[in-house]
Amino acid sequence: MHEIQERIKELSTHHDVIGMKLADLARLLDISSLQKVKHHREQLIKKGILDDNTESKSTRVIKNASSKFDLIMVPILGSANAGPASIYADGIVQGYLHISSSLLPPKTSKEKLFALQVVGDSMNNARVNGKYKIENGDYVIADAGSFTPENGDYVISSFSRKVNIKRFYRDTEMDQIALMSESTKNYPPIIVGQDDSLEYLTQAKIVSVAKTPKASNDA
Repeated sequence: MHEIQERIKELSTHHDVIGMKLADLARLLDISSLQKVKHHREQLIKKGILDDNTESKSTRVIKNASSKFDLIMVPILGSANAGPASIYADGIVQGYLHISSSLLPPKTSKEKLFALQVVGDSMNNARVNGKYKIENGDYVIADAGSFTPENGDYVISSFSRKVNIKRFYRDTEMDQIALMSESTKNYPPIIVGQDDSLEYLTQAKIVSVAKTPKASNDA
């Protein structure tokens, strides 16, 4: 196998090399020729080493040998602000988060789950599913399936492709939507008019939080 194909194959264990843009794949490989990268990726697909029928953002489920639980591989699609939307979401799979299905609410569909890493502290007093705070460095698990947000839902929102994490409230009297922070600090809400629907988009509902372990000071 060609050296470039070996490197692409190795990258495929942690990246969606089929759904990835050629320019991004070339950058990871440190190769300037897009045609060369395209050729070797196509060769791997023809050989059946890469499966081009796999959805680029689909959640992978690994059955434990004992069948006592499922280990879910949730694609990480980047970061999201717990504050003003200032991070661009490009939808490129950056890796996979391995979590147990027991950490998800019952009857959660696993087909369209994705993860975003939290940047900021404007949601550090949240209680997803009644218990999970959303703190800097954590990963929120979101369901990209079609849904109509209800008051109190924690959502991923997009403003001109910039994403953030907030709690959703619809003010029917004022004909507007409020995206609220829940923090130990004071953050003003984001107010969106109903007529701004083209600029504002609720992308997904947050269903769980993968907490980042805190370093222990114990010897």
